[in-house]
Amino acid sequence: MRFLPVFLDTAAGVVVVVGSGEPARGKLRLLRAAGAHVRWFSRDADVAEEMLPLSGQGRLEISFGDPLKADLSDAVAVVSAAGEALDAQIAARARRHRIPVNVVDRPELSTFIFPAIVDRGEVVVAIGTGGASPVLARRLRELIETLLPTRIGDLAQLIGRHRRRFAAVPQALSPRRFWQNVIAGPIAEAVLAGRSEEAEAHLVAAIDGNGARHSGDAGRTETVFLVGAGPGDPDLLTLRALHALADADVVFYDELVTAAVLDRARRGAEQVFVGKRRGEAGIAQDEINRRLVAAARAGRRVVRLKGGDPFVFGRGGEELEYLREAGVPVVVVPGITAALGCAAEVGLPLTFRNEAGKLAFITAQRAEDAAAIDWSGLADRQTTVVVYMGLATAAAVRDGLIAAGRDGETPAAVLARGTRPDSQAAVGRLEELAALAAEVGEGPAILVIGEVAARSAPWRAAQVDAVSAQEAA
Repeated sequence: MRFLPVFLDTAAGVVVVVGSGEPARGKLRLLRAAGAHVRWFSRDADVAEEMLPLSGQGRLEISFGDPLKADLSDAVAVVSAAGEALDAQIAARARRHRIPVNVVDRPELSTFIFPAIVDRGEVVVAIGTGGASPVLARRLRELIETLLPTRIGDLAQLIGRHRRRFAAVPQALSPRRFWQNVIAGPIAEAVLAGRSEEAEAHLVAAIDGNGARHSGDAGRTETVFLVGAGPGDPDLLTLRALHALADADVVFYDELVTAAVLDRARRGAEQVFVGKRRGEAGIAQDEINRRLVAAARAGRRVVRLKGGDPFVFGRGGEELEYLREAGVPVVVVPGITAALGCAAEVGLPLTFRNEAGKLAFITAQRAEDAAAIDWSGLADRQTTVVVYMGLATAAAVRDGLIAAGRDGETPAAVLARGTRPDSQAAVGRLEELAALAAEVGEGPAILVIGEVAARSAPWRAAQVDAVSAQEAA
């Protein structure tokens, strides 16, 4: 590492900028955005006048004098993009005065370089490649931009406002543990969701309550995160889900959660299987609820990881109610439900203008589930019906829809193990639904019945194959 990352206080003095081209103007914009007091030596009066209205907290002075004779007594840094010969002279002069200097795109003349920056207010991330590849640094910045929550700077600002208040009260928890709980709990979640006033009120209460517990009881009920794992592909996890997994002490996961998704959890987190496999005795829901509460009350940060979305046939609502009644802090992190992820993978639009204006999600894991459904409300041709856990009851689903008046020729698709490496799709007509289900094999699957199934990639491929077969014959 040749260049040590540091953060310059631009309010401590003047930043001298030399040059009139776009490289100089780019650095000028960046410095002005940081609130720097800039003294700009420009040889182009028209360009200088255009730059005057730039927003920024600091002052902008424009000089048309000789930068080699400039007063550097109040300078904290020099930035030059004046041309090869002048750049070398300015760099040498700055070095003689022991002032940090950056010559744009000339790391050999520079004592500091500008990193690529992710700016979230009070949170700033700097990425550098030692001047070797600014393009790579910008690419890394783009990747980090997608990972950092937009309001993370607001969270840092909130913490900064209350650090002295925390230091002034007796502490039941260490400062590190207290702020770690804030950053990874409901207070941070409220800030990131834009509920700043609620977050501030809870933080004040937490600080005061932390002091009230100084009697020696340092026990604290941790937060449970109900997290949607999506249909299987770990790249479909939301950013908030990744954040929760990165902070987990223990992860309770279902059968539908893939190993690739579990790999995104913190390495030291305990992983506990609480799923239900067909044909095997599973863990009762009451026992899962009890384990979640016990882990949280033991001071462990809990992630309850569910396939798809917690609130779509995932019993997340039941767990949420139980945790609330037990007084356990809980945060719900939505996920991409199977219908959305699997349909997107095969290019199947679940709705389509003038063709499918209604969308119904139902579940029919057992024959009695299918028998209890009022199929008459799903017979409309404009309705796309998505059946979760319907692989074993495909025949009952077919019979119920046709008996209610749905045309047996309606396009249908069975999407098994969607978004996973072994995903498979079978397409045909509603009257063939049971055969289609048998074709895809075991594993999680959804049934899609509606005109839009004919717009999917597997359907189009099947039509091409049929035409080819006819031509060959």
